[in-house]
Amino acid sequence: MSLQISPATRIISLDALRGVALLGILMMNIIAFAFPRALYDNPFALGPLSAVNEWQWFLVEMFFAEKFYALFAALFGAGIAMMAERQPDPINAKQVHYRRMFWLLLIGLLHAYGLWWGDILVTYAIGGMLIFKCRNWSVKKLLSFGLFLQSILMLLLLLVYYSWGGMSDAEQLEVIHSISPPLAKLQQEIAAYQGNWWQRASMRVDTTLDFHVNALIAVEFRMCGLMLIGMALYKLGIVTASRSLKFYRLNGILGVIIGALICGAGALLSKQNGVVIPEFTTVYRFPNYWGALVLAWGYVCLVMWLVKVAGNNWQGAVVNYLAPVGQMALSNYLLQTVLCCAIFYGWGLGLFGELQRSSLTLIVIAIWAVQLGFSRWWLSRFSSGPMERVWRNLTQRRWQPVLQRRARQAA
Repeated sequence: MSLQISPATRIISLDALRGVALLGILMMNIIAFAFPRALYDNPFALGPLSAVNEWQWFLVEMFFAEKFYALFAALFGAGIAMMAERQPDPINAKQVHYRRMFWLLLIGLLHAYGLWWGDILVTYAIGGMLIFKCRNWSVKKLLSFGLFLQSILMLLLLLVYYSWGGMSDAEQLEVIHSISPPLAKLQQEIAAYQGNWWQRASMRVDTTLDFHVNALIAVEFRMCGLMLIGMALYKLGIVTASRSLKFYRLNGILGVIIGALICGAGALLSKQNGVVIPEFTTVYRFPNYWGALVLAWGYVCLVMWLVKVAGNNWQGAVVNYLAPVGQMALSNYLLQTVLCCAIFYGWGLGLFGELQRSSLTLIVIAIWAVQLGFSRWWLSRFSSGPMERVWRNLTQRRWQPVLQRRARQAA
């Protein structure tokens, strides 16, 4: 989610790709909105799935899980490199960047502790602060360090796997209960989220704090690595649609096929063997962890192909709807939270823990339709998304109307 810039200087390929990432990430995030936290990692925590729900989980695991937040993080890194490149004064670029990250961090903290524990803005803001100095590295160095940081979490999971036998019974039971909590605990969480905003405040704050204390550092390794890779892809011209149609078509097809096969194999491994600890949370994750990068690469190339062939055709119509979603990424990300909270939490419809996974897919598609139409409508009237304008005002220390109407071009 890059800071709003002049429409004339926007790169439509980045906006379209950001729009795809923003929409795709909801297919996984909705699990964290609709069910107790444990079900995000363990779909069987509430018991066996029906055939329809099992297929839904399998396909989402294959094509969505970890792919779109990888895209989002890479694009965040690309946006950092682009914004710094467009600032002629390096000192001013640094000051502006850290102000941007400070305000994003604050927005993320309000989002996380006030609405939803699954917030990613805090992680991005911290990562953006950590990797800013890397923007001038060579492509080779960015890719090398990016992949190295990807490996750290896998090494930590291997450490858990090989140290499992040396853990005490109490330590093993604690890990098992974190993956497959007792039914009473799950029911307590469901009851809390079906209450009003204040009634679920304690549960939300505890869950968010637990994530920030116990998981944020490990997640940050991967996010920073993905941001570095995004910087490299920007410098190579990959995400600005600078390569040939043949390059994007070939890499897009191969990336999707190979990535889907790897991720499908990982999902099949979990499906056939069930929740076997520690394998389920460690080695069974490896295929999807690395396959997600391959599949995300395929998605990048297919979207770039789409942008390059766009004109007065269906490809152009698709890009014209995706790009506004990406241009309003921060507003749309927070809008997804508001809509999902209104559907699942007690101050809204109170459907937390009540729906099947297959039903969630229909809700996701409905939200996609709303955001595609709303974003195009909004940007036809206003120069930027509302939260993008607020973020820009805070960063530049100069207040402009949030609802600033788009300048009409003379006929």
